[in-house]
Formats: sequence, structure tokens, C-alpha cells
Amino acid sequence: MRIRNFALWSGVFFLFLGIISFIPWFVSDPAADAPRMNITSAYGQLFAIFPVNSLLNVFHGLLGIIGLLAYRSQDASLSYARWCAGLFGAMSVLGMLFFSRTFAGLLPLYGHNIWLHGIMAIACSYFATRTPEVVSAGTSAERGPFAEARRGKERKPSDLDKAG
Repeated sequence: MRIRNFALWSGVFFLFLGIISFIPWFVSDPAADAPRMNITSAYGQLFAIFPVNSLLNVFHGLLGIIGLLAYRSQDASLSYARWCAGLFGAMSVLGMLFFSRTFAGLLPLYGHNIWLHGIMAIACSYFATRTPEVVSAGTSAERGPFAEARRGKERKPSDLDKAG
């Protein structure tokens, strides 16, 4: 998968996640042992698994829009993957620490969000550290895995004179 496709698909995923998290049919009440949150609008558990609230939903939606905008160029997609890797890595680590698992009552980073953000950080890191694919503008005969070998074996008129 190319870095631009990653930006597109993760953008679609996060925009979908941000929108669906506002629909009450998909969000159940928070668990009985859930920590107290300062932002309680749309607070609950998405699919009865992932803790969400309105600020986290907006964050996911904005991240999705940025991913869709980053799809337009390879440099923007690479920057998007790097930023997402850092953000999700930090969110995963903050969710593991007892004193920051709610990020001062603003974001529910605890529970199953820890491993979800960790997996997203790993995926973003993978795409952020890949070498970019070079796309040539030649014909199909000039591209491909054996193009260099074909170019090296072409005979030039000066080589024919030496063969004599």
C-alpha cells in the first residue's frame, strides 16, 4: 500500500469513527467502574467496548478530514503518518498511566483504547518510515523490475565498432 492510500483509508476510517461515535444507537452507557470525566457529553462506550466522549469524537473526525486532505500529495501523506504515529503513541502511553488515563477528564484514553491507539501508532510508524516509491514517467517497457538490466545491456554504436 502506498503512503497516499494509507492517508486516504485512515482518513475515511477516522472520519467514519468520529461520526458514528455521535450516534446514540452505537454508544452504550459508560461502565460502572469507569473513571469520572469532566466532559460528559456523548460519554459512553462505542460498540460497548471503546470509551468515547464528544471531544474524542471531534478529534477523530478532524484527524479523518486531515487524512483526506493529506491524500492529495505524497509529502503531506508522509507528514500525516508521522504526526499520527506520534499522537497515537502518546495517547497509548498516557492511557496506560493511572494518573493520565483520562487526560485530566478530557479524553477517555483508558481501557481498550490503549491497544487500539497502540496498533494505530505501529501502523502509522510503518508507513511513516517506509521509503517512498519512485514513479517513472516512461513507457511500460521502461518500467518494471528488469528495467535497469535492460538499460545496461543496450548496445551503443561505439560498442559495435569495438567488436569489429
